[in-house]
Amino acid sequence: MRLFLLGFLVAAAVFPAHAQTRIAAQVNDDIISERDFEQRLSLLNITDKVDTDSAEIRSRLINQLIDEKLKRQEAARAEVSVSKAEVKQALKEALKQNGLDYDDVQKKMAVRGLAADVLEQQIESDLLFVRAIRKTEARRSEPTQAEVDAKLAELTAQTAEKQYLLSEIKLPVSNPDDDGAVYGQAMRLIMQMRDGADFESLAARYSQSASAAQGGFVGWVAERALDDAVREELELMQAGQLSAPVRVKNAYLILALRAVRDPEQMKEQDGVRLAQLFLPDAFPKRADVLRELTLTKGSCRQFAALSGRLNTTPRVELGVVPLSDLPAPIAAVLQKTPLQHPTAPIKTEGGDLILMPCAFEKLSPLPSKETIKLQLETRALENAAARRMRELRREAVTEIRP
Repeated sequence: MRLFLLGFLVAAAVFPAHAQTRIAAQVNDDIISERDFEQRLSLLNITDKVDTDSAEIRSRLINQLIDEKLKRQEAARAEVSVSKAEVKQALKEALKQNGLDYDDVQKKMAVRGLAADVLEQQIESDLLFVRAIRKTEARRSEPTQAEVDAKLAELTAQTAEKQYLLSEIKLPVSNPDDDGAVYGQAMRLIMQMRDGADFESLAARYSQSASAAQGGFVGWVAERALDDAVREELELMQAGQLSAPVRVKNAYLILALRAVRDPEQMKEQDGVRLAQLFLPDAFPKRADVLRELTLTKGSCRQFAALSGRLNTTPRVELGVVPLSDLPAPIAAVLQKTPLQHPTAPIKTEGGDLILMPCAFEKLSPLPSKETIKLQLETRALENAAARRMRELRREAVTEIRP
């Protein structure tokens, strides 16, 4: 989910009384007041450090507010709703993705007199629209078994070639005359990231691609599925690097190369499902914990419960780990440990790590059919949402007041 306006340094804003009633835009039967616009513009100024006198910035913001009204109108027609708890949780997650704490943000906003719903409005509009699209398009978006099988066959074929794990920022070039301006914007974003800006936040804010909802994350892409210009750029890059702006059809792309894997790395592997427990050196009653560990033999559930109760382990479940990826000391200990038995303590910095092998499994480089089905359905719903937004914009009676 994209969150356009974020930040915890929110300045107090004083608006004249008449701004509450003056109309900035009308969207069908709804209005956007100048106060709505100025509050969001003030927040944008603080969080994004942009020039709010810029005609481009002001135009982009008013169009965003218009889209929010259209989304709410569509939700009303579909008779869907979201709870305050859902909005709050979604906002917490969006803030967390941007390195911010919800409670801290709320305190800063309260001190400076900015209403909490200024941040919640866009989140709520997005949630309502997603729910409306799911209600109206879910049946048509569900993939057939043939479509799932075809996608699995396609992915199977792709395991025979090199793949790239990518994130992207897509900046459309809607008019050839805008090529230079869009290239300049791409370079400014690259310079911001080189100065420490977060790729995911910039992707969520600026990218005009479905991947923007995931911070620009695209996933693994096979070499033959890439545009020629993209492939040539990636061949010059190493994992962890940013690309230069890459010109593709009707857009510039900024790519982050996360990882590369060759065909030999995409074969089925042996893996082990592990649970873990960390016992600090200074932990009280260590001897009692070690004795209790012996009682968990034969039960990963009991082992995980003990680990959770101690609350010294950041993550109880490690999931399935390829045997080939295990550090040599851990692999050596696991070889001597029966299934669903705790290992002997493995000395690490600050304490002992204790593992339990819960099951041995095969790791496939391919997703399950259920995962593929979900991915296809999600993509279909995203396309339906984009198509419906184009229709709503085209059909709307909208007036932007000077």
